[in-house]
Amino acid sequence: MTLLEIVVASLRGLHLIALVSNFGTLIAIAMTPTAREAAYLHHALRRIVRRGAASALIVGIAWLTAETAAIAGTDTIGSTLAAVPVVAFQTQYGQWFSSRCALLLILLITPLTRRIGLAIALILAGTALAVQPMVGHAGAIGGAAGAELVASETLHLLAAGAWLGGLLPLFMAVTILPHQAAAAACRNFTPVGLSSVLILAGTAIVQVTELMGGLSGLFGTTYGHIALIKVAIFLVLLTLAALNRLVLTEHLAHETASVTQRHMRLSIAAEMLLGSAVIITAGFLASLMPGAHEQPVWPFPWRPSLFAFQDPLLRPEVIGASLGVAIAVALIVTAVLWHRLRWIALILGLIILALALPHLDLLFIAAYPTSFFTSPTEFAATAITHGAKLFAANCSACHGADARGDGPVAKLLPVPPADLTAGHFWAHTDGELYWYVFHGFEAPDGGTAMPGFGSTLSSEAIWDLIDYLRANNGGFSMRTTGAWSHPLPVPQFDVRCADKRTLDLDDLRGKPMRIIASSGEEGAVPLPNVTTIFVARGRAATPTGTACITGEPETWTAFAILLGQSPDSLDGWQILADQNAWLRAARHPGQPDDWTNPQALIAHIHDITSHPLADTLPGGHVHVH
Repeated sequence: MTLLEIVVASLRGLHLIALVSNFGTLIAIAMTPTAREAAYLHHALRRIVRRGAASALIVGIAWLTAETAAIAGTDTIGSTLAAVPVVAFQTQYGQWFSSRCALLLILLITPLTRRIGLAIALILAGTALAVQPMVGHAGAIGGAAGAELVASETLHLLAAGAWLGGLLPLFMAVTILPHQAAAAACRNFTPVGLSSVLILAGTAIVQVTELMGGLSGLFGTTYGHIALIKVAIFLVLLTLAALNRLVLTEHLAHETASVTQRHMRLSIAAEMLLGSAVIITAGFLASLMPGAHEQPVWPFPWRPSLFAFQDPLLRPEVIGASLGVAIAVALIVTAVLWHRLRWIALILGLIILALALPHLDLLFIAAYPTSFFTSPTEFAATAITHGAKLFAANCSACHGADARGDGPVAKLLPVPPADLTAGHFWAHTDGELYWYVFHGFEAPDGGTAMPGFGSTLSSEAIWDLIDYLRANNGGFSMRTTGAWSHPLPVPQFDVRCADKRTLDLDDLRGKPMRIIASSGEEGAVPLPNVTTIFVARGRAATPTGTACITGEPETWTAFAILLGQSPDSLDGWQILADQNAWLRAARHPGQPDDWTNPQALIAHIHDITSHPLADTLPGGHVHVH
């Protein structure tokens, strides 16, 4: 991170701390009884709210200024200040931030001595805190995924405000109130803290799913590393909170509680520092690119894999070991809860665990730093055709023209080249294939089984080559079995429609597609709610009627590869794809079926759309963005 990025992230975190403190303090005021002994506490808490709102405004304006410098790329104070109004009122971030500032200004003048004023202030502080997702990643995503993320982040922030923002009022209650009243305040805070922790845990799962990019993003990206720091601090914070409630609070209620009261203040102060650290790390996370948008560098020599469950020979061993671990854990839990059988259950559980665990190594396979990389090409038609040329020039001598491992020099090699049309090819992720092509393989005797191409091919070229290998594997399966053995997406390409629009594949999602390899619309009856696309071999083709057309030669060649055909034999082929743009079925000219019957074809398309493949499939084999 640059110095400016660090400043922006730090100011964002400090601004958020003030907002969290405001919300939590107002909740504490509402929960604290208005007894005479609490009058001074109420007065002190109201003062904290005023100062918190003012601090949030001051730090927020500093954050807006630093963010403006980052957005506008300004390098002088004058140019930055001149750009502040533009960012504040003409960007989504600035508009939401300005709304928050207006809420804070109203909060500053809202009377807090009456119930109605306190309720209004609580709504203002909660709304100001809830605006945070709209000035971060969640607000920029949009759509259903963005709405879900905004909702989860809003709950996450409000829960954090109720718990972490309530720590300063709790510290002051322990300091000001008599020890029994202080103990009661700590007990009253327990339901708020417990419910907040549960909400924080639940909403964190949504954020990890949407922003982290899974396990690989957690361990393989800067975003994930900061998130791990946040989780570690949070766990320490949670442990300290449990100690306060289960041990110190009970001691605080006794008459001789002066020492405990001092310990409690120190413990709550430590909680406040840890809570502030959690919020600061959240500020840094909001300033970083989410892990889901990075190529994660996997740091371990192995990775988890469920491939053993799919192998009929390995499946019984893995299932048996998993059941053994479950039984062992159950026995160990029984040993903890049931004193009479403690030692028998504990020893038996440990023996079963020791016998079962070694078999679970089947759930882990060798990994490389690039194992979780995904192809950035979007499986484009241009990438596939370029990859075909690269394969012919660099790989066919060993792997053969069809990639079956039978090239002219294959018999001279110490290790036979792999058959890249076999089913095991799909067991490898994009990133593993990238590693193999880049670095090559060593032979068992220490020689070279396959040279690496990292020094001769660019990163972009290697990804194109991988796209071709996937398309070619699918084409071989289609040619030999009449179906694709593994789900493949429609290649990315542009189309021109009769209404003068130019669309790409992303614009066509949401409706099933009928793709016809033909230069004209002869014999293609329009189908309701189906996008018909003609793939022409020449660029001169012009769309007519309701269909769209692509005349790029690369698209024609890419579909020929996907169907296992030569470009000269592609004319007349038809392909059906579901609404998520996955290839589902194909028909060649003269094939005896009912695709020539519009009603039967509509029924076939309805069956496909009723059972669509997911937007993304597990395994990391082909990713569509």
